[in-house]
Amino acid sequence: MIAAGAFTLALTSCKKDFLDKQPLSQVTPDVAFADAAAAEKLLQGAYDGMYNDYHIMDFMTNGDVIADNCYAGGDNPANLQLDKFTVEPTNANVERDWVNLYRDIKNCNLITDNVPGIDDSQLDVGDRRNQILAEARILRAYMYFNLVRLWGAVPLVLKIPAAESEFQPAKATVDEIYTQIIADLEYGAANAQVTAANKGIVTRSVANALLAKVYATKANPDWSKVLQYTDAVIGNGYSLLANYDNLWDSQHDNNAEAIWEMQYDGYGGLHGNWMPSQLFGAGWKKFNTPTNDLIAAYDTEGDKVRKASSILYDGIGWDDDYWKDPATYPHIRKYRADDKSDTYILRLADILLLKAEAQNELGGSGWSQAKVIVDQVRARVGLAGTPAADQASMRLAIEKERRLELAFEGHRWFDLLRTDRAITVMNAQKDGNGTNLGYNVTPAKLLFPIPQSELDRNPNMR
Repeated sequence: MIAAGAFTLALTSCKKDFLDKQPLSQVTPDVAFADAAAAEKLLQGAYDGMYNDYHIMDFMTNGDVIADNCYAGGDNPANLQLDKFTVEPTNANVERDWVNLYRDIKNCNLITDNVPGIDDSQLDVGDRRNQILAEARILRAYMYFNLVRLWGAVPLVLKIPAAESEFQPAKATVDEIYTQIIADLEYGAANAQVTAANKGIVTRSVANALLAKVYATKANPDWSKVLQYTDAVIGNGYSLLANYDNLWDSQHDNNAEAIWEMQYDGYGGLHGNWMPSQLFGAGWKKFNTPTNDLIAAYDTEGDKVRKASSILYDGIGWDDDYWKDPATYPHIRKYRADDKSDTYILRLADILLLKAEAQNELGGSGWSQAKVIVDQVRARVGLAGTPAADQASMRLAIEKERRLELAFEGHRWFDLLRTDRAITVMNAQKDGNGTNLGYNVTPAKLLFPIPQSELDRNPNMR
């Protein structure tokens, strides 16, 4: 059964109170829907709920470990199943991600169900009521975008269940889910704040960026829409940081390149699961180890700047299936636990490269327009322009550029899925000795199974 407790909003100790409101851990029925202040607290609860295992940890497992950027590392059976494409319905990660995403949706539904009916004129000052609803709908759309990309058809729950029959919803079709995602994001793009100095708040640019990703991902991508929405973002005052490493040094949070950031006061030990020992202590095997293939891709490209910002070599005290020499054991460096830097959900380089992809896919001379953008992203890290000189070669150049630019940010697997390249790329993966890893990926393995606990509780899910 989908989490349905209507009034418990999750908090963790590692987030910033980025709406500058009093944090809310429990909302009771007598105060939850009383006035403008209560509406703000409901919104705060929706943001706070995101500081869970999905958004803090599993975004990288799902986006990079399942793909060719990371090995599972460590010795967690659930992560190893995901890495090796042997996922069972009882997989612990699959279950907790399902629960966390639907709990986040529940927190958004509390807002969309109740804020329209709150009788408080303060909510209509500066159109704040519609802004709150817009932020809730953008957040809900993002959660469903993750669900539909990971599972395909899932229940579409848009209200807090009121009757017993509503606690066992059937699955909606993928098309129905995308229709709702687009409706929510269009509302957000029309009604959310235009900009926010604190990039933890979802704005119109976040809605437009997600719309671009949705139209690039859904069946039969609409590249004209992708171009429309990427342009809407790019024209809203964002710019690439001159120094790539400044994105990760914790001195440039909420920067000009950031569109949407997770805000942190400290990782609370969570990101230490994959940090180098010199940054976060030794004594346990680290998860999410960079692959031989990714490191070879950086080296082949001569991409020293992004490699140095993304990967750090550090001695280890354990054996590893893929990296035998402790002196050359790679760790992820983008997330520097001692620096407590924010993490990006969306940033400009991602959207620029998505625009280049749209230009290229629209045909004609689009590949030459795409080259201008790709070369801009490459120039920041000291690389010469791409040699790609036609649509087919530019398609692969953009794929490679997205991989090297966005490694460990949770995008790679979804890029491979939407371009129909996942099976080809993953079945060609080799270890450091050139031996095929034997993933044997098939279409049936591209999506998560519905968690067994949900199947047991809800016969309509079968």
